[in-house]
Amino acid sequence: MKSCQTTRRTVLQTIGNGAAAILAVSVSARSLGLSASAQIPEKIVIGTIPITPVIASYVGQVDFFKDEGLTIELTRFNNFAPIMQAMTAGGVVAGDFGVAPSIIGITRGLPLIAPFLSAYSTPRHSFERIMVMPNSPIKVLEDLKGKKLAFLGPGTVPDMFLGALPRKTKIRKEDIALVPMPAPNMPDALAQGLVDAIFAIPPADTVAEQKYQARTIANASELVPYAGLSTFALKRDFAESNPVAAKKLYRACIRFNRWIVDNPADARSVMANNLGLPADLAAQSRIPLFSRNGLPVMPNVWHLYEMLVQVKTIDPHPDPAKLFSDAIVEPAKRFTLPAVEELGLQPDPEIEKMLKGEYPLLPKSVDSYYADWERRILKT
Repeated sequence: MKSCQTTRRTVLQTIGNGAAAILAVSVSARSLGLSASAQIPEKIVIGTIPITPVIASYVGQVDFFKDEGLTIELTRFNNFAPIMQAMTAGGVVAGDFGVAPSIIGITRGLPLIAPFLSAYSTPRHSFERIMVMPNSPIKVLEDLKGKKLAFLGPGTVPDMFLGALPRKTKIRKEDIALVPMPAPNMPDALAQGLVDAIFAIPPADTVAEQKYQARTIANASELVPYAGLSTFALKRDFAESNPVAAKKLYRACIRFNRWIVDNPADARSVMANNLGLPADLAAQSRIPLFSRNGLPVMPNVWHLYEMLVQVKTIDPHPDPAKLFSDAIVEPAKRFTLPAVEELGLQPDPEIEKMLKGEYPLLPKSVDSYYADWERRILKT
């Protein structure tokens, strides 16, 4: 038992660092001028992080990058900030990380494009959750008023989700005593009474459940029903200089997304092996949904932007519509849409629900944020 717990702690520390990667917020814009590569490189270096929502965690049993004729080198980082720095400096040309971090980088002027949606969560497939000990008097979100809640820290996705509390409950984030804490520490902190509740991310939530019988009082989707979790970003000058390679990368990513959805048992096994998860923990850990067609969901992009502004992770951009057009919409038309049309656009009912979903912080109606392909998908 002791050996198993030690393994889990080691795994959680790695995953927790990676999860902070998808959720953390500080990255500086620098070295914006990049030299363009004249030819497709013999090797394409992809920066990734050790978490379940990214594509690289499922490379192994199948390798669609190789199938597309690409030689890939996966380089694992502990968080997204050094991936963006490496992309800016030129050593890494692709980033396999979170949608929210990509918006942070784009709004701060980093030379990236992010025309892709990998993983996402919905009300039926939530990812993070708020948990308490089995004997806790806390039953509903309103009971958190005045209580200590462990979360990943200011500006993270849980922090952004808590900003939606007034839209869903009778309390505000300011009514809760928030305690910043790494994900691996949360289960033990909860059991020891250092906090009253935890805003846990996989696999820390499963550890709390298995080890301490922690119970869930709310899924994150009860605060923000629909959220894009991860994307596949490219260095802008690489994509512009190597359009064939860029499209092949997105073809491979679409194929990975579909394989994960269609082969859940095999995908979970490969993920567990890549991340070093014990079999029992991997079998119970939540994994998110993956988009069958890889096309960005623009209402989600705008909603994450509004949440990032609200929690002061980023300053309001003077022209976010142009920003997202240049970094997401137009690159999607150039690379992702042709890639998925070659493979065949497939029905994706969960994405259609996401397109029509609830986004509590959007100032305008959801359909006002649609890209052209989204209107065609929904026939609006």
